[in-house]
Amino acid sequence: MSEAFPVTVILNAGSGHSDAADCEREIHAGFDAVGRAHRIVMAETAAEVERQTRLAMAGQGKSQVIVAAGGDGTINLVAGLVLARDLPFGVIPLGTFNYFARDLGIPLEPRAAALAIATGHLRRVHVARVNGHLFLNNASFGLYRELLEQREHDKQRFGRYKIVAVLSALATLWKFRQVYTLRMELDGRLATLSTPMLFFGINSLQLEKLDLDVARCTHAGQMAVIALRPTSRWQLLGLALKGVLQGLHDSPELRCHGASEVLVEQPGTRRTRVAVDGESMDCSLPLRFEVQRDALQVVVPRKPEARE
Repeated sequence: MSEAFPVTVILNAGSGHSDAADCEREIHAGFDAVGRAHRIVMAETAAEVERQTRLAMAGQGKSQVIVAAGGDGTINLVAGLVLARDLPFGVIPLGTFNYFARDLGIPLEPRAAALAIATGHLRRVHVARVNGHLFLNNASFGLYRELLEQREHDKQRFGRYKIVAVLSALATLWKFRQVYTLRMELDGRLATLSTPMLFFGINSLQLEKLDLDVARCTHAGQMAVIALRPTSRWQLLGLALKGVLQGLHDSPELRCHGASEVLVEQPGTRRTRVAVDGESMDCSLPLRFEVQRDALQVVVPRKPEARE
């Protein structure tokens, strides 16, 4: 039971567009409402988030809950460290889309999320890796990675708002023209394809929001593997509009598969950039994507929020 363990919250002061001091007060209020012992550690950078997480884990051993308060990058970073020690993990979402938290029914307000951790129970969830790097939502290269990198650039310039993300995405869709020739092995099945984008999803809610049947495979402990067929600018914009208005079900531009392990090679290329839960990194080829079933212990609410 998570209630017996002390709680350490690693709060990334740079996450989201909320005031860090306000978030800190709200988190304290959530835990104090039920008298749950806790402490909050502030961090300004990813390096400081990692350092503080390691210090927290060293201080209490396995008898504690480590909580990440931040966006997808912070949650991914802390989860990876906690997973290596098999510690209970909590989430206070402060990002833009918060798919990991929403999929588990975790409240999006800091006070309510803290209260849910204080009174919640443990659930093991599936995670995935690419070349050893953890992802809780998705990993990708090509067009989707470019979308994420440009979105982050535009958010830093104009603010962390959904309208900024939407306009940034439309601009990227219009100008991106690269196509990759790839060799793939999906659970032993060989395939060759040309695509501007390869996307690997482990988050059921994100895929359900796009009305993709392949979302069902994530419940069974597989990744959704989605490749985009080469298309024109207008087809890409039409696909994006369809996804917003009615979902992507049966879209002929997409090839979808479910798999537990995927190997990706790009002939003539040794390295590529991959977006992992929104953070881009350089990876050596071939890329190896694999699922770890029931790997991460997460504190979830006893009465989950609606998955919206």
